[in-house]
Amino acid sequence: MSKGTSGHRAWAKEHFRGFENILMPSFTPDLAGLDEEGIRLDVRQSIKHGFFSAFAVPLGLTREERREYFRIAVDEAGDKIAVSSVVMEPTQEMQHALIEDAGDMGLSHLLIHPFPTFRAQSEEELYDFYRGLIERTELSVCLWATDGIQFSNLHPSNVALDVYDRLADLPNVIAIKLMTTLDLPVIYQICERLKDRLLIGGVNLGIAPLLVKHYGMQWSGAWTQEALQTPDQPFAVDYLEHLLAGREDEAIKLYWEIKPAYDALFALMAPMLPKGVHPFTHLKYYQWCVGGNGGLLREADDPAERDFPITAAERDHVKAAYRAIGIAPSADDADSFVVGRAAYQRGARAADMPVKHNYSAG
Repeated sequence: MSKGTSGHRAWAKEHFRGFENILMPSFTPDLAGLDEEGIRLDVRQSIKHGFFSAFAVPLGLTREERREYFRIAVDEAGDKIAVSSVVMEPTQEMQHALIEDAGDMGLSHLLIHPFPTFRAQSEEELYDFYRGLIERTELSVCLWATDGIQFSNLHPSNVALDVYDRLADLPNVIAIKLMTTLDLPVIYQICERLKDRLLIGGVNLGIAPLLVKHYGMQWSGAWTQEALQTPDQPFAVDYLEHLLAGREDEAIKLYWEIKPAYDALFALMAPMLPKGVHPFTHLKYYQWCVGGNGGLLREADDPAERDFPITAAERDHVKAAYRAIGIAPSADDADSFVVGRAAYQRGARAADMPVKHNYSAG
């Protein structure tokens, strides 16, 4: 979906409306290869939920598998949903390869952010890092304002405000994602500086009314909105649509109705986020509960990711959160989650898996 050197922001203004969810690979029960049927199921689910984009995270894939994963997702998406991904690889060679793969396979946009161990010694060094990658692609690019310690030497908020301000002038930079945990003053500064150049994407639903009304927010991503809705009960999608249409009273009423599940999601992730852990297995479980493929992932490269296997208590927590907002979660055999819904329907069972990474039966 290349837009050349012009038209990026016009495209974004039209297409970046609503939610971008997280798409994860599905594997065969032996974890030896991709489960194409499972990946396609998750893309179809993303469309049914009413999301504008699926953020395809290439977890645990070889480069050949990553290209195939992107190809399958883009093919299933057609013109019904955008497909994006993230450039946050540990080496320049790997960063360049992912950018090349995204362009070759037809992705629409990329989120670009330094690898967690990258520490820029100056704003100029950080700007050069970003610019070198952004100018390497013809795809539209999103920035990510997050408050980890990565840029603590550049700004008290840990957010490189001045660098983002400069990057916003590059023609294919279209949007900025605001991390949930950002302090309000830095959110204010980002919005005031960038509102006329970039689309603001807030993840915190609680401040969405302010961002929509005063800063033109029209999108949110990438995160697991499936924790708050089903395709037939699209509560999160309806919430943002109410705000965009000026129906603030209806939106805020709906916010309070879904807040128990929203709070439950962040309570689940609370011990993980400070350690930089992304609970992908847990997010897979959320998606499976409302019709997604599910399926366990390969062992994470980051040892910290292995410290949080999804437990029976956490699975009960997730299902209780759904019930609290009037959603009946999947009652399917637990094996269906472990091997993935598509593989389960083909006859696979949990006993067929040689190992079960990040999963605790108890």
